[in-house]
Amino acid sequence: MMRNRYYIKTYGCQMNFYDSERLKTLLNKEGFSEVKDLETADFIIVNTCSVRKHAEDRAISFLESLKSSKNKKVFCLVGCTPSLYKEEIFERFDFIDIICGPNSYKKFVNTLKEYSGGKIGLFEEDEILYQETLVPYIEKGKITSFVSITKGCENFCSYCVVPYTRGKLISKPINIIIEEIKILIDKGVKEIFLIGQNVNEYGKDIGENFIDLLIRIHDFDEILRIGFLTSHPKDISDDLINLFKKLPKLYKHLHLPLQSGSDKILKLMNRKYTIDQYLKIIEKVKKVSPNISITSDVIVGFPYEEDVDFEKTYKVIEEIKFDDLYVFKYSPRPKTVANEYPDNVLKEEKERRHQLILNLQEKISLMRNMKMVGEIDNVFIRKKSIKKEGTYIGRTFNNKPVLIETDIKDIEGKVLKVKIIKGERHYLWGEII
Repeated sequence: MMRNRYYIKTYGCQMNFYDSERLKTLLNKEGFSEVKDLETADFIIVNTCSVRKHAEDRAISFLESLKSSKNKKVFCLVGCTPSLYKEEIFERFDFIDIICGPNSYKKFVNTLKEYSGGKIGLFEEDEILYQETLVPYIEKGKITSFVSITKGCENFCSYCVVPYTRGKLISKPINIIIEEIKILIDKGVKEIFLIGQNVNEYGKDIGENFIDLLIRIHDFDEILRIGFLTSHPKDISDDLINLFKKLPKLYKHLHLPLQSGSDKILKLMNRKYTIDQYLKIIEKVKKVSPNISITSDVIVGFPYEEDVDFEKTYKVIEEIKFDDLYVFKYSPRPKTVANEYPDNVLKEEKERRHQLILNLQEKISLMRNMKMVGEIDNVFIRKKSIKKEGTYIGRTFNNKPVLIETDIKDIEGKVLKVKIIKGERHYLWGEII
């Protein structure tokens, strides 16, 4: 009997979740069938992230926890972790059967079709990667979708493994992206998020540009909201900033990683901008779109980060008042330049700094959300809440989550006028007008 049932679990960033959807498309096309029950699966596939050691450990631990009930199941580890460690994974974890990097999923699917046993590692890049339209997988009734526009990165920030796990920058041609979006529209999608390691660099390898792409997508009447992740401060242009004013359907939201408030640490990170330059970008963005929401990333405990460097980061966060912040404790990553630095900030100190930033951001996020109380906003209704009956989840014009209690039916995928009645740390509450 053909073994064709697979279970897939994903860890990491939006790119990983997009890759899992792409993998499902390829598998389903070849006659495989996704199951939601681990017991009935022939292949257990775990899509991994290597940005932090914690994410790696969680993925491996999940597979390890299933060892005792493995029976004839085939354990597959895919994504960035296999790309980073390659065959060393087999030596450390003998229960894993197949490993595959994020650029080899076509070969992976063909391998599963013919698999009869043994250890197999797949790392060679698929031919014509990103050069052909792939019919996106999307669950029935889903009205929002990620669309990957680039893969890889060549910025070589000193702490980051992406250039080593995903390779050089490759942009997906505009005509391929547009075809993918047309297919998504036919499936009922109304909200698109463009994703890449650094979307600002889109097209520099193929003679295209990110501004033209956003304008082309904005022209689709069926698409009601557009967002993008992530931007790099060294590449963000005035033309892109001005689109927040020019394109009504573009979320007034910018995710702009800060990483540190100290120029000394930014230089060690190879980030290629100064705090002064970063602050000027924020000033421009707020001038063009005063109510824009700005989110960011920060790493604490980077090598050589002294108290004075951390205090600078704390003060910059106080000054900018991000709408939200993702705070990470530095962990050394193989192959990176920073891996050669001494990891000389004590674990306890990393924990302390991490908690201080989290506490600060709790107050700022709550304050910024409470300031929206009383405002009337055009909210895109995404879906019903699975936790609270009669509640819908939407997004404000600046991409903040808002919960709406209503007995009105069939409002998913619509833009409705909503009055914000309450602001909490992580989300808003609103009522339909």
